[in-house]
Amino acid sequence: MSLRPEPARWFELLAARDDIAGALEALARTDSIELETRSETQAWLDLSNLHDRIEEYGRLERRYHNYWPATDLLAPVEPGNPGNILDDALQKLHDWESRADPLIQQLEAISSETADLKMLAALLQLPETSKLDFSLLSGSGPAVSARVYVLPAGSLIEQLPGAILTRRLGHGAQDFFLAVGPAESMDALTSELASLKGRVLQLPPSLPSERTAALQQVTGQSAALDARAKEIREQLDGIATSLNIAGALTSINRLEWFLTHIATLPVTENFAWITGWTSNSSNTELRKVLAQAGISAIIGFPPAPGDSTPPMVMRNPWWAQPFELFARMLGTPAADEADPSRLLAVLAPLLFGYMFGDVGHGLVLLVAGVLLRKRWPLTRILIANGLAAIAFGFVFGSVFGREDLLPALWLHPMENPLPVLLVPLAGGIVVLLLGLLLNAAEFWWRGRIVQWLQIEAAIVLLYLSLLASILEPRVLVISVLAIVWYLAGHLLQSSHKPLATLLAAVGALLESIFQLLVNTISFVRVGAFALAHGGLSLAFITLAEGTESIVASALILLIGNVVVIILEGLVVTIQTTRLILFEFFIRFLQCTGRMFRPLAAPTATTSIRRVM
Repeated sequence: MSLRPEPARWFELLAARDDIAGALEALARTDSIELETRSETQAWLDLSNLHDRIEEYGRLERRYHNYWPATDLLAPVEPGNPGNILDDALQKLHDWESRADPLIQQLEAISSETADLKMLAALLQLPETSKLDFSLLSGSGPAVSARVYVLPAGSLIEQLPGAILTRRLGHGAQDFFLAVGPAESMDALTSELASLKGRVLQLPPSLPSERTAALQQVTGQSAALDARAKEIREQLDGIATSLNIAGALTSINRLEWFLTHIATLPVTENFAWITGWTSNSSNTELRKVLAQAGISAIIGFPPAPGDSTPPMVMRNPWWAQPFELFARMLGTPAADEADPSRLLAVLAPLLFGYMFGDVGHGLVLLVAGVLLRKRWPLTRILIANGLAAIAFGFVFGSVFGREDLLPALWLHPMENPLPVLLVPLAGGIVVLLLGLLLNAAEFWWRGRIVQWLQIEAAIVLLYLSLLASILEPRVLVISVLAIVWYLAGHLLQSSHKPLATLLAAVGALLESIFQLLVNTISFVRVGAFALAHGGLSLAFITLAEGTESIVASALILLIGNVVVIILEGLVVTIQTTRLILFEFFIRFLQCTGRMFRPLAAPTATTSIRRVM
């Protein structure tokens, strides 16, 4: 089991100029390459002439993307010169535009009319409209006008133009506003209501006066419009298929992605280079991907340039990957640092579970983690924490805060709090020693183990002897020997004046030991939060039992458990993170490495989105 991150490998790829975009996409889909352009050539791929044509595509996309088919970026990459591919795709889009635009205008008009008809149908179904003569509304003349407005619900009209009769009819999120008056006054009213986001509801001509007949007519007109809209959509689909618009959009989206991620590439007249880092440990994997994509290319894995800094790859099994989050909070471990993710996969749940020990509460976290893990992979931490909470729930005999349902495998925290506080203290010593051992391993990896033995080992010995002296005071003799060892080590490594060296060493020793002892005492908070968890749950249970109403009691228990799970769960998570970062990591972790940032593969920017 490796506890160290691995440096990414340098790769260099040579491909034909016309295949370079396809080669880059194939590599990006592995999620295992990071580009870094390095070349001594003076020739670079000029892509500036493509940007104007991409802007033209942007104009078309803004106008017509709702009517375009979906792209298929998993289809085979079309080889050829990027400029020629883009020109061909744009020509198809322009051909499509000339044939599709008249149909789209019809479809948009139908959409607007259909929306008005649906709104009118809703108006006709209101009880307040049962006695209205809608034939008069649709047949109003030039002198006296009658109109129906649609307004946001609750809109306040400050002042109406003169000689206008109005009536407001409520309808959910919108209000209908009926108005009758002189034509010039109605025009002024229309302008005023427009400022309130109101609009005139367009009524069909010759609307029957009787409400039921009018509703039937409106329903029939809506059905006819829907049928016509379906015919137009089928025509648009036929035009798109005949011109292979999906393929054109796929090509453009690929080129957009290429232009976004590739500023410059070293080229010759016929070839181009791609260089960078890969997290693949096998020499054959990238070659296999290129072969599957039908890309002829030469790929090699020479030594990295001497002045380059490789990014770090943290290789952990699936169960430890979520716990990489803790190290990522500080940065990325370097090649000569420990990757603590696997250790944290055990340590972090143990800390959390001890503070949050409850079978019921842990089960809730477990279920939440299982349900959310696919959408948010980091929530797999909830699974580990939930399992740990369930395990400690059996240890403490707690189920949703009740301690009378299960026998405790160890003890009930509220009945015997002292052991609950002392056990985490002993666990904290183990955690700190683990951090000190990882520090020793890092000195070994750096070839500085002698320095660790001369100085750092003395600190470890002094720390252990001071702890042991609590039980056996005679062990303090070892503490004296450790101090002498530490000072002698500093003298051996220092070229300065002995007295100054000793004074600086004494100061550093006092700081280190004091910090270790304070860090040790910090783990008492683990037991304190275990007691707090039990106490808060007990408070809600006591409150529920003091209520005579069964419904009220059940409601208090429900709310109480929700509060405990959310509030206490958040607090315990913060405390777990704090102990890891400020007590454990400071012993060995510096995170001086560079994160590996794989090139993202292209994704579809268009989809099938219909107006109707």
